[in-house]
Amino acid sequence: MNEERLSEAAVTFGENLRKLRKANGLSQEKLAEHLGVSTKHIGDLEAGKSFTTGALLDSVASYFRVGLDELFMTESRRQHVETEAAKMALDILKESTDHVKRKYGIELKLK
Repeated sequence: MNEERLSEAAVTFGENLRKLRKANGLSQEKLAEHLGVSTKHIGDLEAGKSFTTGALLDSVASYFRVGLDELFMTESRRQHVETEAAKMALDILKESTDHVKRKYGIELKLK
């Protein structure tokens, strides 16, 4: 991985770490305590100023119950994934509805 991509990954990871920490109502101090690292390290990670080890990545993912991919997912990618998931859910719902209509001869009318 070249230096620019590593830097982008560090920034994305930091942004996601901050969002997860705040969403869970944690201070940098509390998160650092849970992960066994310094508060400064958490601050540097969130600022994209440093990167971390694979072991700490695993600890972060485990602590927040997210996949490693979520820790490195950009906001635009996340929106794309959510849009695709919504489309798939609608397709499944439509197929299920069509199946029920055919099986039971039901015609659904929306108001």
